[in-house]
Amino acid sequence: MRTRKKITMAGTVLLCIAALASCTKGGGAEEPQPDPGTDRPIRLNAGLQAVTKAAIGSGTSFTASVGGWESATGADYGKASSWLSTASVTASESASDIALTPKQYYSQNGAERTYIKAWYPQGTFSGGVVSFAGDADYRGDGTDDILLSGEVSGSALDAATRTLAFGHLTTQLRFTVQGDALFGTTTTVKSVTLKGTGLPTGLDLKTNALVYDASTGVRVPGINGTQTITEQVAQAGESVMVPPYGAKTFKIDVATVTAAGKEIVYRDVTVTVSDATTLPGKAYTIALTFAGYEITAQASVAEWDYTGTGSGDVTTD
Repeated sequence: MRTRKKITMAGTVLLCIAALASCTKGGGAEEPQPDPGTDRPIRLNAGLQAVTKAAIGSGTSFTASVGGWESATGADYGKASSWLSTASVTASESASDIALTPKQYYSQNGAERTYIKAWYPQGTFSGGVVSFAGDADYRGDGTDDILLSGEVSGSALDAATRTLAFGHLTTQLRFTVQGDALFGTTTTVKSVTLKGTGLPTGLDLKTNALVYDASTGVRVPGINGTQTITEQVAQAGESVMVPPYGAKTFKIDVATVTAAGKEIVYRDVTVTVSDATTLPGKAYTIALTFAGYEITAQASVAEWDYTGTGSGDVTTD
């Protein structure tokens, strides 16, 4: 009976992809081909590229799904995987090994390669699409950090070191508020709503793209109407993670409530970033400044990426 070859891995968040190593013999002698019957494990190395205040940051552990597609011609991610495992990964600047559960093995056919992708949250994979619904790690409130690795591949005849290079698929937005003396300490923030976007509900392994519901706007989580606008800068709610906008501007609605209980809504506030579009893996801080009866939105980049600025001025209805 032919034996199957064991696969082992190491994982990371936002890594540099390792170069494929090759072995040669001195004196110009041709290297013999590896024997498929020899146990040649797959190894992955890892390193954290950036620290983030999002759900997945340095030192944070998460359990990813890892899928393998065995083929002699290339992976078809629209079909069922040959195997599916999970692996616990700790985000760290230093490389660390991960173990597949259950353990997996190379194809007995030496002509076949194993193509591998990994993602988080695990969700349910079917027809090339991962659905996050029902996953205990998926909150569905805009605070989910969606991770996907680039494809790696190997075989029983090619067991060089591989890297699962996880990347953030969403854009992170963090809002701060500040008011002038007119607002005093009696006006509160009721809500901030992102327009023209939706909450990630899954990802498409065929295109490496997020799947999301764009039927309604996305409210910034953690804003409950109790935060008072003062002359001091303060963060409003939690960081929200949404699919990248396909433009350098996007719209938001900001609702406030006065001491007398009157709700004032600033509609279609334009936020402009310095990039051509908002980018995956970038975190933008949007400073909302209330002055008189106007609101100013200024965008800057922080946390995931430290370059870029933007600004925008609007008036209320």
